[in-house]
Amino acid sequence: MTEPVQQFVDEAVDRIGRGSDALIPILQAIQREYRYLPEEALRRVCEVTEITPAAIMGVSTFYSQFRHEPAGRHLISVCVGTACHVKGAGVVHDAFCEHLGIPDGHDTDAEGLFTVQ
Repeated sequence: MTEPVQQFVDEAVDRIGRGSDALIPILQAIQREYRYLPEEALRRVCEVTEITPAAIMGVSTFYSQFRHEPAGRHLISVCVGTACHVKGAGVVHDAFCEHLGIPDGHDTDAEGLFTVQ
């Protein structure tokens, strides 16, 4: 584990708490810092809190706000609500992905500059 990640997690846990009620705020702090949830940070959370790996995975995969892969520096959000869908949001989304060279099944370009969500 890298020292900066360990230090960041330790400081976040000291500030937020060690109980299961602190899980979401801890994950939010980690994601704000790294733009996703690095595995080494999640392992450290388990080491220094009462939070289990199963709890982390359950919460972090349930809520769409959490990412397990790095996000691009710039986020492009395409509305997918009913009205937007009817007006062709899928075409807009696909055009962004094609222009940025984002392969099917991914949302971030290879350079890590853009994420289309």
